[in-house]
Amino acid sequence: MNQYSVSAPEIGVPSSHPPGSQRFARSRQMVSCLKSELLYSVKRARDLMFSAVERTLSDVSAGPMIVSRLTREAVARARIEADRLPFVLASWDTTGRAVINAMLCAEVLLTPDGVQIRRDVGAHAAVVGGLRDGYRDATEASLIEFLIRRMGDVTTRDHTALAHALFRHFDDRVPMDYFEDRVAILIARLADRVALRGDQYVAT
Repeated sequence: MNQYSVSAPEIGVPSSHPPGSQRFARSRQMVSCLKSELLYSVKRARDLMFSAVERTLSDVSAGPMIVSRLTREAVARARIEADRLPFVLASWDTTGRAVINAMLCAEVLLTPDGVQIRRDVGAHAAVVGGLRDGYRDATEASLIEFLIRRMGDVTTRDHTALAHALFRHFDDRVPMDYFEDRVAILIARLADRVALRGDQYVAT
């Protein structure tokens, strides 16, 4: 079962709407909920961290490493790639921790023996040996599951808000319909842990 337990200060996030705007009120609520557990990251940074984690784990010269070291090394690689793009982010250290926390919640980091690493008191000292297949989708699906469990009032009418919370600031050329479809696909992955009662998603 996924783990959601560590509180943390909020992460700054750029705003694309005027103060008091009601259009994004629901997605702002979701972002705040993710921030409260140090799970929020903008999509572009999340993808850069995913790629950096992959490269770090494939670097055999680095040798075995625990989660805390993996976090530092991946952040360093992601920052270099962001500078090359260029992509500006205020705090890579905080964002990096948030992405790794999300991966721990999804239990997609594996020990050298293939055991899933849970987000608990010893997680950051666990030796990482690899990644679960489909780890990117699993991680983003776990963020939706977290919101369903924590907020307790997420419905089928919230797909647009979920898309804004998880994917906005990624690429203005990509239509929002694409991200709403992605939300639907990610929710479908949760069929064994989330049920639909009326139009409300309920954790089982």
